[in-house]
Amino acid sequence: MKECRVIIVTGAAAGIGSAIVDTLLASPTSRLLLVDINEEPLKTRHASSGSDRVQYVVGDVSEPETNNRAVEAAIGKWGRLDALALNAGVLAPVHRLEGSNAADWTRIFGINVVSQVAMLSVAIPYLRQSKGRVIVTSSNAGLKPSFAAWGAYGATKAALNYLVKVLTLEEPDIIAVGLFPGVVDTPLVHHILGGKYSAGMTEDELVAYKDWALPRLVKPTQPGSVIGKLALKADEKLRGKILYWDDEKFAEYR
Repeated sequence: MKECRVIIVTGAAAGIGSAIVDTLLASPTSRLLLVDINEEPLKTRHASSGSDRVQYVVGDVSEPETNNRAVEAAIGKWGRLDALALNAGVLAPVHRLEGSNAADWTRIFGINVVSQVAMLSVAIPYLRQSKGRVIVTSSNAGLKPSFAAWGAYGATKAALNYLVKVLTLEEPDIIAVGLFPGVVDTPLVHHILGGKYSAGMTEDELVAYKDWALPRLVKPTQPGSVIGKLALKADEKLRGKILYWDDEKFAEYR
């Protein structure tokens, strides 16, 4: 049997994260350490795939201890670390700047950005040894503001894009790639379409978002499978790239 490939997946319980896990488990050499705040789906994966293939850590990724435990568990079980699929993230608050709650901004940055830094800070020494990969689920929302009230989310994704570039600059032995998954057909997106965040968006803005988003919906398996394959075998020529999931440069990973 070929040497195993050990990958940590955050936000692994549902949506894109679950699709990433499906893709990785299709490779017989993969060994997965799953991280999420929701335990039940992780327990199910562990039971169905076996403890040799899947381990998990339950916790809030914005707390450094969760990330520390994930790396320690992967190294303790398999003795190596080959990739990170940094997928954990949230959307809220969807709120205009006027009257924004600073605590909500602190929370989203903690989950979407600081958690990634916390994971990298302890994982990088092991990824250097394996000449590993870091695949970040970002968003084109970080490129420019397109919809009012999305400032917090867009700012975190802009920070993630910058983080991919910094990691590429600092770590020549690690292949870091960012991916824009597009508008993914998940409960989160349907909450937006259903008006859950209408306090932040006017009725006209919500209609404009629906008109833009509905024709662009993709299944979680589409970007998720690309992320999983990139975590296993992203080529050196992709170092530092931040691209849409269906970009031609990702053709061999679809």
